[in-house]
Amino acid sequence: MHWTKTDFTCLARAWVTASVQTTGRKKSFTLYQKVNIPFNKDPECPTRRSSGSIKSQWYTFNGQCVEYKGIVAQERFRNNSGKIEEDRKNDAHKIYQGLNDGNDFKHREAYKILV
Repeated sequence: MHWTKTDFTCLARAWVTASVQTTGRKKSFTLYQKVNIPFNKDPECPTRRSSGSIKSQWYTFNGQCVEYKGIVAQERFRNNSGKIEEDRKNDAHKIYQGLNDGNDFKHREAYKILV
């Protein structure tokens, strides 16, 4: 089944939840199993996913977020006077598109959760 923007936003929330939960009886679970639990309990997430499905999506999703984060950091470092944060975000998005054959960065909402 196709992953939607909502699914990726749920994945980001679940990843953060699983990352901060370090205690409990789930010590023998893999990280993806730990992420799967809050993902499937999230009432805002319309689709239930297996830990295998989450794992298969995480690598690409995480790579795109890391790349975008690097571009955003680079734009902030450039410190062009007179630019507001929204201008920097728009510039970062244009750079991302240029590096990715014109494809948009589709995970802005999820990215906000992760950073």
